[in-house]
Amino acid sequence: MKKMMTYCVLALLLGGAALLTCSNNNEAESESGSEKGAIEKMTDKAAKEMVNRIRTPINKARSAKDQQEDRLNDMDESLKE
Repeated sequence: MKKMMTYCVLALLLGGAALLTCSNNNEAESESGSEKGAIEKMTDKAAKEMVNRIRTPINKARSAKDQQEDRLNDMDESLKE
């Protein structure tokens, strides 16, 4: 009976130690993972450039639409007078 208790305690200690070391490795990986590699930096830069290239014409179109609406509103106001 004492042998069985000893083995159980040892198994629990080894299991706890294994979990503790695994959790420490995950923290170290996440800290080193926060620094981006050269490929990831290039990918992020390319993605930002593409987003800007897509958004620029859309923003210009919205601006032109707003200007047209302003002109129409001004014309409507002048016609009402």
